[in-house]
Amino acid sequence: MRLENLKTFAQSASRAAFALIVVTGLLFSAGCGGGGNSPLNAGPTPTPATGGTASNAQVRFGDAPADSVISFEVSVSALTLTPSGGGTPVSVPVGANNRIELTHASGKFEPFSIGNLPQGTFSAANLTLANSELTFLSSTGLPVHINGPASAQVTVNLSPALTVGSSPLILSIDVNLANSVTVNGSTITGISFGPTSFTITAKAPGAQAEQEDDDGEIEDLRGTVTAATSSSFTLQVGQTGSAMTFNFDSTTQFNDGVTATTLLNQIVVVEGFTRSDGSLFAKEVEGLESSSGSELEGLIRSISGTLLTVTSDDGAGAGMDDSKVGADFTVDISALKASKFRVDGGNGFGSLIPAGFTFDNTTIHQGQRIEVESNNPVPAANGSITADKIKLQQQGISGSVSNLAASGNTFDVTVTSDSALAVISGQTVVHVTMVSATDNRFGTIANGSNLRVRGLLFWNGTSWNMVARRIR
Repeated sequence: MRLENLKTFAQSASRAAFALIVVTGLLFSAGCGGGGNSPLNAGPTPTPATGGTASNAQVRFGDAPADSVISFEVSVSALTLTPSGGGTPVSVPVGANNRIELTHASGKFEPFSIGNLPQGTFSAANLTLANSELTFLSSTGLPVHINGPASAQVTVNLSPALTVGSSPLILSIDVNLANSVTVNGSTITGISFGPTSFTITAKAPGAQAEQEDDDGEIEDLRGTVTAATSSSFTLQVGQTGSAMTFNFDSTTQFNDGVTATTLLNQIVVVEGFTRSDGSLFAKEVEGLESSSGSELEGLIRSISGTLLTVTSDDGAGAGMDDSKVGADFTVDISALKASKFRVDGGNGFGSLIPAGFTFDNTTIHQGQRIEVESNNPVPAANGSITADKIKLQQQGISGSVSNLAASGNTFDVTVTSDSALAVISGQTVVHVTMVSATDNRFGTIANGSNLRVRGLLFWNGTSWNMVARRIR
């Protein structure tokens, strides 16, 4: 990956590692954030209080695409918060064996955890990070794996200081990849955390019907149900191990083999929102597999007949652990009927796909990000998986705009030649279509604009078409 390309994404670049770090600590009963050179923006600012705990705080992590990196993960060994008035840093409990990967959330913020935060004002977060790993594609399309330091300590000054009050709060954490890697010429050579790696924003939950990824929306959150009652269930999310409790009622839609009474031990995907009191509500719960099965997500690097080579970036269920992240798997789709190829839009986004945008055994293409569902556990790295279903997943791209239509709703994005998409597919141009559900936070788009798009990527036989879910 070229250093200049990394810098393109410096404002909110990539890695879960860092996000997780701050994120994890925040979850477990402290308030934290890392701003580096970027201030912490609070909107609205929580009301300061003199004691007790905030009613609820939700932590989210986000990744702006650094397009050569295809996986990045890290653990947090310890986190403390320094009070603004001085004194002994507050120790924040960190879950054992925590692990997070961020590439799968490229271009959006995804919930990581919910918990009570101590009220007060904090001037710094002190992080101890462990065993970070990064995988990117070389110019020849081969994965290159880099291990970071076994342990690293970082102090992140919060300016302005982070104030935690009594109102529910959502903290969204972006990471600056360019300030978190070392390079030799134009090649990434290592991982190096620093105080400028983090940007954090804080918001109250938004209005239910208008929520987006930074103020409460729950979109495409996957994991295994570990507990269930007649009105709630607990989801163990992906590889993070974070436990999140969702409420549901008679309006909640259950489908694909799961019902309100058969949730326990099922692998599911949840769509929903954050209530004004900070609690989570599930609008839709889709069954994926039972706990004896698995789901694996990742990038298709090559296709040979009915065999796919997929580099994993996330997953859940039997056999899935962090040793599988960044690893290759051979996926056999020879037995799949047309009905087993699906598009995973999330929160109704899939229903807005224009006519002619198809995903099946004739249009599946290397460079797309997919979910592989299987009745069996995830095998060891480099193993083979017989797919039960294949679903097209959202992914992120970055580049410059051209051929903007007069309506402003369609344009082309030219990605860099060393991006994973270009290296894998040989194509550098993606035609982007905006729909009514597109969350455009870039503003007015013009030819020559440099932006980031997350959406569903379709192959029409000769070129790429993306339906945009989010634009930054």
